Amino acid sequence: MKFREDIQGLRALAVLSVVIYHISPFHLPGGFIGVDIFFVISGYLIMGQIYGKIHANNFSFSDFYVRRFKRLFPAYIATVAITSIFAFVYFLPGEFNKYAWSLVASCLYVSNFYFYTKSGYFDSELQGSPLLHTWSLSVEEQFYAIMPVFLIFAYGMCKKYSALMLGCIFTVSFILCIYLTNNDLSFAFFASFTRFWQFIAGGIIAIYGLHVKKTRITSEILSSMGVLILLASCVLLTHDEFPGIKALIPTLATVVVLSFSSSGLILYKLLSLKPAIFVGNISYSLYLWHWPVIIFYQLHFETELRATDKVIVFLLSFILGTASYYLIEEKFRKHSKILERPGRKVYLSVVATSTALCAIVFFLTFLMPSRFSEKQIAYEQFMEIHEADYFRPGVCFLTSKHPDISYFNQEQCLIAEKGKENILLVGDSHAAHWYIGLNANKKPNQTVSQVTASGCKPTISYKGERRCTELMRYAFEQVIPTEKYDKIIISARWKMNDLPWLLKTLQILEEFNTEVTIFGPIIEYTQPLPRILAHADFDEKLLRTRKYDFIESIDTEFNKELSEKEIRYISILHNVCATKEDCTILVEDEPLQFDYGHVTEKASVMLLKDHT
Repeated sequence: MKFREDIQGLRALAVLSVVIYHISPFHLPGGFIGVDIFFVISGYLIMGQIYGKIHANNFSFSDFYVRRFKRLFPAYIATVAITSIFAFVYFLPGEFNKYAWSLVASCLYVSNFYFYTKSGYFDSELQGSPLLHTWSLSVEEQFYAIMPVFLIFAYGMCKKYSALMLGCIFTVSFILCIYLTNNDLSFAFFASFTRFWQFIAGGIIAIYGLHVKKTRITSEILSSMGVLILLASCVLLTHDEFPGIKALIPTLATVVVLSFSSSGLILYKLLSLKPAIFVGNISYSLYLWHWPVIIFYQLHFETELRATDKVIVFLLSFILGTASYYLIEEKFRKHSKILERPGRKVYLSVVATSTALCAIVFFLTFLMPSRFSEKQIAYEQFMEIHEADYFRPGVCFLTSKHPDISYFNQEQCLIAEKGKENILLVGDSHAAHWYIGLNANKKPNQTVSQVTASGCKPTISYKGERRCTELMRYAFEQVIPTEKYDKIIISARWKMNDLPWLLKTLQILEEFNTEVTIFGPIIEYTQPLPRILAHADFDEKLLRTRKYDFIESIDTEFNKELSEKEIRYISILHNVCATKEDCTILVEDEPLQFDYGHVTEKASVMLLKDHT
């Protein structure tokens, strides 16, 4: 295929959107679509190359895979080798053991399925894995493994039905993508066969797109619109119900650019500017490095990324990506004699290198426990084995795996009884963790009902993912107006900008004959509390990672505003922390919280002893 400089510009757009999204998702909420752009580009290039060689009757499986390894493997193995050193230094024994398994999955190019098994609402292991981003590389490799075989069969043996066969695979993959997005969002996101349609969309352009008649004006307008749609998607799209039907937007926009952009057009010239080409050139190495940099930067400085940190992380990622491109990618692509060997020797080199790295890392897993005391290991094991079943996920607590109101069980969650004092708990996960405490401390004449969903602010703003908008509308427009509930407890992971909407919500609740109580925010840490306690210097580490000032400012403002409205407000923060230096961290020798802020079952019961 003829080299297209504008594709490097598209790669630049894709990698920058992903990197910025991972560093600062608030500023670019739809930046994750960069991966979708990469998928379409890969389909365009790989399927186009394979089709061209099949057409010329000179396609070689060995040559194809050797070229893939030469292009991708050196930078990858260098990145994961250095990442493994940092993992050994910064991780706890259990964390390093999990890292070792993620490394094996990544080296086998099945990390997308591995990380799917670790996905869920409380997926700190998933988000803390420095190899999480390799899921997309695994999807690509699985595509590379399957598509050459299919194209040989379709275009080499069944030419008459080749287009039909390609269309069928596209259709099946797309239907599965939509179906699984509605039924198992995590699987739809990580699985390869739910993404193949995106690769094929690009491949169809490479194989059939040249036959489409194009005028200069039409090409200029459509290709420009395609890029504008991609830019708008980076800002406007959210992970809610993604990939699904929403994945069509970045996919088709990329297809339009690939179809209509050509040399001489204004857009082509813009995408071919030297800075864009440079970023496109280093895009693979930049993608490899940015996520480990984010993870270990936060672990080293024990902080969430602030504005300055975000700039530093971006620059570090960019520097490492550039160094990796020139010192590894380019060196192996142009000068290495190792990957110029016959195919069998190349495969043996790749397998031997990957096996050696995995073996060394697994050997180190046996050394890790010697660096920690039994008590430290016990704290980490508590974090690993803790189950939050008392939140009642999938029943009264909707999560990303229970994404709509159909999962909400009215019979089990809404149990108001005549003649009793009925309590209704409404909110997000920072409300759900109070259910067990309310239920355990309730009086004989009380009932406790629960309407909660992850990431959903309990206000009439009705913003967020579908589970949020559906369940909160249900709570405030159907459940509460029945006036079956004598007390309503509203709790959430409050932020300062939630207060105006909370006040508007409380005005609506004044219409009903009910007592309203607001639970304030709980103390949070920049790392899971058990992880902090698993370090020898945990006293100092607690102070460094405790977000007291931030939480205290929210608590003070909420208390002030709600007291003026004569709303009962309970300061959870001051129930846990007497001062910044004096916070409860253990309940019966177990951590008060199992992650950054959610309380354990024992803590929920203890903290709500006098608040039912």
